[in-house]
Amino acid sequence: TAVTHGFISERVPVPKLTTRGLKGKTRPAFTEEEINTLLTFMETWQDKGKFAVEKEIRPLVRDYVEMLLLTGMRHGTEAMGICWKDIEWHTHKDVKYLRIWVSGKTGGRWLIAKHKAVDVLKRLHARQRDVAEMSFETTLESRVPHLLFRFSDGHQPHSLVGTFRRLMMDSGLALDANGDNRTLYSLRHTY
Repeated sequence: TAVTHGFISERVPVPKLTTRGLKGKTRPAFTEEEINTLLTFMETWQDKGKFAVEKEIRPLVRDYVEMLLLTGMRHGTEAMGICWKDIEWHTHKDVKYLRIWVSGKTGGRWLIAKHKAVDVLKRLHARQRDVAEMSFETTLESRVPHLLFRFSDGHQPHSLVGTFRRLMMDSGLALDANGDNRTLYSLRHTY
């Protein structure tokens, strides 16, 4: 194609290209003990913000981290695009599950959340002024179109990565046993 378009001369030898890259490396995850430490640490860490934005974003990061751990969803576009209308109760064989519709890298799909996700959703619900007036169940049933991960005034932060890094540094869990930096994707890998 390059020769046809005149980008290179046909007299110049074309290098042979391969599709073999470096072998992939397993992303750093958390051990069960580290997760328990992190969950306990976040309970008090979330309240230690000094500035107004910290007082909003720290509890949001706590809820975001827990939701990623309880669902295995991808952080970023997939998680940040979830609205209240994407969450519903689902019953299968007389067992009630909380399921969440996500759309991202691989298209749309349902995720089944672990039962503790309800506690996270109730915390988010209580902080959001425009839905806090409704009961939690009514918010789910009404299929409210507002984003899930946002501040009390409805604004969604551009990114939670910086605050997550701060959380990792403050908790002493920034590096795994091999010395690799943990990222938000480490939560999915842990799940």
